[in-house]
Amino acid sequence: MRIGKSIILIACLGVLGLTACGEVIQQDNQDSKEVTDELATTTTSVSVEKDGSITNTIVEGFGESYYDEDGLKSMIETDIDAYTSAHETAKIKLKNLKVKDSMVNVLIEYGDYQAYAGFNGENFFAGTIRDANMAGFDLNVTLRSVSDNTEISKSELLGMGDSHIVIQIVEGMEDTIVEQIRVNCFDEILYVSDGITASGKKSAYMELTNGYRIIVFK
Repeated sequence: MRIGKSIILIACLGVLGLTACGEVIQQDNQDSKEVTDELATTTTSVSVEKDGSITNTIVEGFGESYYDEDGLKSMIETDIDAYTSAHETAKIKLKNLKVKDSMVNVLIEYGDYQAYAGFNGENFFAGTIRDANMAGFDLNVTLRSVSDNTEISKSELLGMGDSHIVIQIVEGMEDTIVEQIRVNCFDEILYVSDGITASGKKSAYMELTNGYRIIVFK
């Protein structure tokens, strides 16, 4: 995962010499918080929860390092404390961190998408289509149905104002880098943009390449 700051852990990982992300897919019929709390997933992911919170699980190879598990935990907590001190309304918590079999698995929970976007320095939104439009996001995009591959227009999208949308705007990525992150939604996915591949009723893989990446769900 190399998008924006992609949580401060990635900055740490560059120092710690980490390798590629895990590839095992989390099961769709399990509650995302249950899965991540148990550190059972081995796929880097962002989960949009029904209460508006964001759960971020990062899984990376843990190579030789000057830092042990406690040292890495301390580094992340220090950066969280620094951010929340400067942004008093932001709720961010390191829920768990574990190093096992040369892999590090980190779980961070954010009170809302603003905290996630701000802390990671990303242009990210998760909420209703109506709120995304009011926030100024460009919704003049081409989306296709995951059920029959038909396309919808901007007017049709705006007519679904109470449905939910995840928007990730990716900029400054090298053309040779094509990485993915798994996005888990709390309800059924209806439409996706280019660069998104549905992997189940409530989850999809998002390419971290330049452009708008959009998921629309109930």
